[in-house]
Amino acid sequence: MALNNPREASIRTRDSDPDSRVGLALPVRSSRLGFFKTTNTLLEQSKYNLQNLLLTMRGERVSQPEFGSDLYNVLFENNDNETVGKLRDAIRRDVAQWLPYVVIKNIGVDFNNNTVNISLSFSVKTDPNVFETLTLNLQRTE
Repeated sequence: MALNNPREASIRTRDSDPDSRVGLALPVRSSRLGFFKTTNTLLEQSKYNLQNLLLTMRGERVSQPEFGSDLYNVLFENNDNETVGKLRDAIRRDVAQWLPYVVIKNIGVDFNNNTVNISLSFSVKTDPNVFETLTLNLQRTE
């Protein structure tokens, strides 16, 4: 089912079209379907966008220095409930600013030795009943 004009189709219609592509999957590498692996749904692309946002330090991107997250700034604080709250606040604030179509449902934070495991459950505003999970395992060096 090829859409005549995919830009005018609704997101649900586009997501249900097996021939429609939304964006690039990360890491960028070739696939059997073309030079780059692509995503087929907005929710799938949102997972990569969320990962890209949270793993980019604010100020790291040359042309857009405000893009990114303050996640790494909070990582090196003490492991306590206040730090968990700061991590959750940083994630929610940065997602609200850069990915306003993403709805964060739950943020789990677990400190394990020098690793911080962050698990995010999220959906997109156009389909709030379908969830995806993103897990980040961040190493802390001391």
